[in-house]
Amino acid sequence: MRINIEQMAKNYSNAFPKWPPLIVWKGKTRKWLYGHWEMGNNYKGSGYYGSYPASFLKRILIMFRGEKNILHLFSGSLKKSTTIGDRFDIDKKLKPDICGDAHFLSKYIKKKYNLIIADPPYSEECALHYGHCMINRNKVLKECKKILKRKGILVWLDQVKPMYRKDEFNLIGTIGISGSTNHRVRVVFN
Repeated sequence: MRINIEQMAKNYSNAFPKWPPLIVWKGKTRKWLYGHWEMGNNYKGSGYYGSYPASFLKRILIMFRGEKNILHLFSGSLKKSTTIGDRFDIDKKLKPDICGDAHFLSKYIKKKYNLIIADPPYSEECALHYGHCMINRNKVLKECKKILKRKGILVWLDQVKPMYRKDEFNLIGTIGISGSTNHRVRVVFN
């Protein structure tokens, strides 16, 4: 996948002209994508605790228009009929395409992806709500690296920026996400 930050921002702005645009900052040696998405007060979502904020997936996918080689990590309630790519989750009741422990992604997945969209549990409390233990973000990030194509992109939605090695991942931007009142503020790290 060829990373073109300007095209990602343009795709987004063209699709959502009434919303604040994503900004591309150009430094001497690199470019940076940043913005803020106000998700509003749509409480319905999928009805699954911890599901993506309303319109999150639509906004992310428009930035990577046409990409089909996608892994939805911690896919939760995403439906196969409405999802482009493969769904990975630990909970077999949710019927993911691939069921397993994200700490061992490369054990379950033998192909490489252009885009991984990860929405892990944000806290011990959230993990317990799902009936599972909290993940080790650093370990899962290393596993993502193993199944991500060279120049692939990992979109990580979380309240904590996981630790990563700069020789393994190149941070290309951040997008703050807030919902209505009394909801967690999250950040997408690319």
